[in-house]
Amino acid sequence: MAAKKSVSVRILDQDFHITTDASPERVAKISDFLNKNLQDAVLKSKSGSQLHAAIIAALNITEKYFDAIEKQAELKTRVVEKSRKILGLLDNAGNTP
Repeated sequence: MAAKKSVSVRILDQDFHITTDASPERVAKISDFLNKNLQDAVLKSKSGSQLHAAIIAALNITEKYFDAIEKQAELKTRVVEKSRKILGLLDNAGNTP
């Protein structure tokens, strides 16, 4: 396990110091993703409230997360089904004289 270190990120023009064992590159990638989603939400927000924009961004990110989980579950189901078919074919091929 990597040692924990402090990493600084800037989100919506505010600095945050995060203690993490993730690489600085990963933290930067994640914070850039969050910052882009927040900035998009701020631009689309009619209220101009950063809190409102943060909630909208959180909902959008959560939707992407749930979509990814659902796609992963579907993929797993397809892999299991195909694996069973392949195993059945192999079993039948082994039983053929």
